[in-house]
Amino acid sequence: MHARDSYEALAFSIERAILSDLAPTAPRPELAPTIEQTLLAEARANEKRLSFLRVAIVAAYLGASLVGLLRGAGGAATAPRLAAVALGTLWLTVTAALAFRLRAGWCPKWLEYAGPALDATMIWVGFIVAAAGREDLASPVPLGVVVVVAILAVLLTVSGALRLSRSSAELSTALAIGVFVYAAVASGLALHHVVLAAGTIFLIGALGTSVATLLKRVVTTQVERSTLSSMYREAQQTIDAREQVLKIVSHDLRNPLHTISMSTSLMLEVPLGDEERVKRLNMIKRAGERMNRMIQDLLDVAKFDAGRLAIEPRPVSASALVNEAVEMLRPIAAERKLALDATVADELPATQADAGRVLQVLSNLVGNAIKFTPAGGRIAIRVDSAGGVARFAVSDTGPGIPTAQLPLIFGRFWQANPNDRRGIGLGLAIAKGIVEAHGGRIWCESRLGEGTTFYFTLAAGADTRRSTESLAGLRMSRAEVEVPVQR
Repeated sequence: MHARDSYEALAFSIERAILSDLAPTAPRPELAPTIEQTLLAEARANEKRLSFLRVAIVAAYLGASLVGLLRGAGGAATAPRLAAVALGTLWLTVTAALAFRLRAGWCPKWLEYAGPALDATMIWVGFIVAAAGREDLASPVPLGVVVVVAILAVLLTVSGALRLSRSSAELSTALAIGVFVYAAVASGLALHHVVLAAGTIFLIGALGTSVATLLKRVVTTQVERSTLSSMYREAQQTIDAREQVLKIVSHDLRNPLHTISMSTSLMLEVPLGDEERVKRLNMIKRAGERMNRMIQDLLDVAKFDAGRLAIEPRPVSASALVNEAVEMLRPIAAERKLALDATVADELPATQADAGRVLQVLSNLVGNAIKFTPAGGRIAIRVDSAGGVARFAVSDTGPGIPTAQLPLIFGRFWQANPNDRRGIGLGLAIAKGIVEAHGGRIWCESRLGEGTTFYFTLAAGADTRRSTESLAGLRMSRAEVEVPVQR
């Protein structure tokens, strides 16, 4: 098998492990609830528009009633005209209050049926009051009143379609026909005129029902298209992630794979003394640990994306965490001729945290400092209280980070020097994910030539994400941080 093929096989095996670890526990949500919510939101917006139209029509009715009252003051029909003004005032108050409530977000489901009933009642009562207000009750109702009723009946029919409900559209059409037929018959309109006008209103209602169905179909299509677009983006991200994994395998796992291959070949082909054999076995062990750490980093980042990072918070002592980190990392710093010190303030706030994960953060930050600080430098870990939370700081006397790069340092696979292959650029991304899973935050301050300080906080009693995944073995061993993670 060619080397390239072996790398691809390893990449796909890592991918399968990630997908298996992140297998969904629930089916993908169906489109129906999303479509229903979209239609409901649009129907509520239309209901609000109808409420303002209703207010305008009632205001016009009240104005016409006032004009009629002033013109006919003192006549026999003054009482019905006063009733029309009073009724118009009541309607205006009710419709304005309804419009105000709808504008504030109140819109119950039953309003799609109550709205048409209210509008039909207003048209019907308005016709009765207008008919009672004519000078000669024996004379026929003015044709203008019937025309107004017909126009309002058409508006009532159209309003049902705007509610995007077939049942509401059918109810509005039935009420509009009923009110118009009553007004037309009471006005003595010819039967064929009544039938023609009522049939026209019915056709408008049928068209409105079709429009409501069409709008539902358009919304459904749009939601499905958006969902397909989202699924395409997710698929593209999966492909990009697969390519990134292959790139990491090809570039970052090649050296340890070659180390293992050459060391085992040498041990098989050349007789070695005990000392040389132990040396080669230690090289194989370190190479395997490095490969395991890289694969674990990939798994951790995938868990961040899926929101399934295992965090099990318990009451922890910041002093104990720092002491354990220093004990684990000081020998590594000493090999690089670096001093590693720690300072923990007294009376720190009580902290709930996953000790293993916090040690992982400290290891990544101190590992970076060890890698970038020249021999003879100093690294310091500090813990103090800031705003009621425990604030950790890891400082070094290294070369510092350019200001332009500070917004990028927590990105995945980002490295200040792309040619530096001592890591895969996931350390700070993992640290950020762990801190945020604890409800804290992480940031960096740096000046060129003066060093860098990374800060992170752990909130007391943080609302952390949990999973049923076992946390056994998450405590980092010295070998896991022997090669610091790349910034």
